[in-house]
Amino acid sequence: MSSELPFSMETLTEQCGGSNVVVESVLDAFLEQVPTDINEMETCLASGDLLTVSKAAHRLKGTAGVLGASKLHPLCASLELAGKQGNATEAARIYSELKAEAQQCVDAVPAAKAKL
Repeated sequence: MSSELPFSMETLTEQCGGSNVVVESVLDAFLEQVPTDINEMETCLASGDLLTVSKAAHRLKGTAGVLGASKLHPLCASLELAGKQGNATEAARIYSELKAEAQQCVDAVPAAKAKL
């Protein structure tokens, strides 16, 4: 497995006050949050509820920032903005990329935990 993670253990550890216990807790919460937010975004995109898409992207953006997820965080910010602007085409395009990047982050959690 590659030693490169799609998020920064240094940033995460710093955000968690240097506590490996808190880092592990944040990673566990992230694993629970991603499927919920992704499903909500997908359902709301399909129904045209872009305001809720924006809110879910905002929630995930916060966690991505704590993780130091350098690709996921800006994708969340872009989706949040597209949702607020009511741009369904752009939101759908960004969502596709965001979903793939979020999955890469989820897949990297076991390797991140192994580094603790």
